[in-house]
Amino acid sequence: MTQAHSIKTEYQVTVNYPVWQKIEQIAEQFNLSVAELLEHLAKGQLKVVAVSIDSETLSDREIANYFIWLASQSDVEINAYKLQKLLYYAQAWDLAIYGTPLFNSDFEAWVNGPVVPALLEQYTSQFSWEAISEKVDRPQLPEQIEEFLEEVAEAYFEYDDETLERLICSEMPWLEARGDLPRDEFCHTIISQESMKKYYSARVKEETSV
Repeated sequence: MTQAHSIKTEYQVTVNYPVWQKIEQIAEQFNLSVAELLEHLAKGQLKVVAVSIDSETLSDREIANYFIWLASQSDVEINAYKLQKLLYYAQAWDLAIYGTPLFNSDFEAWVNGPVVPALLEQYTSQFSWEAISEKVDRPQLPEQIEEFLEEVAEAYFEYDDETLERLICSEMPWLEARGDLPRDEFCHTIISQESMKKYYSARVKEETSV
C-alpha cells in the first residue's frame, strides 16, 4: 500500500489598502500584530461580529486623515486643535445639509472649542501645538464625501486655530453646551448633534435665501 503524503497548501488573499488599514487598526486595539490577530481568529480565540451601519458613516480618524492629506497638497498647516475645529464644521454642515452625522463621535465643549478627546490625544501626544507632520496617503472616501470635505476646507483652511475658536465659540451649539459656565472653566458637556443640526440648518436657509 502506498503511504499517503501530507501536502501543505498555502493560500494568499489580496486586499486593497483601506481594508488592510482597517485590519491593522483592529490589531492595534488588541495590542497585536496583524499576524497574531489572524492566528487568534483562526484558533477561535477572537470572533468577528458584523454590525449593520450606515455605509456612508465614517470614522473621525478617516475624516481627519483626509483633511491632513488635503492640507499637505495645499501647503496648509494644521495643528491638533485646528483639526478638531475642521472636523466639527464638517460634522455640523453635514448634519445641516444631509440631516445625518458624517461620523459617530461626539464633541465636548472645551474652553478652546469643540473636541473629540480621544482623537485630540492621538495628535497632541505626537505634535503638541505644532503642525501635524504625519504623512498620510489619500484616504479612499466616497466621491460625494470628498467633494463635501473639500468645500469645508475651502471655507476654513485659511483660518488659524485661534480664529476658528472665536467663530465657533460665538455660535449657539457651543454656547448652549457651556451654559452658565465661566469662559475659562473646563467642561466635558457634549455638544448635541440636534443643536448643531438646528443651528447650522438655519444658517443654510439664510444663505440660500439671499
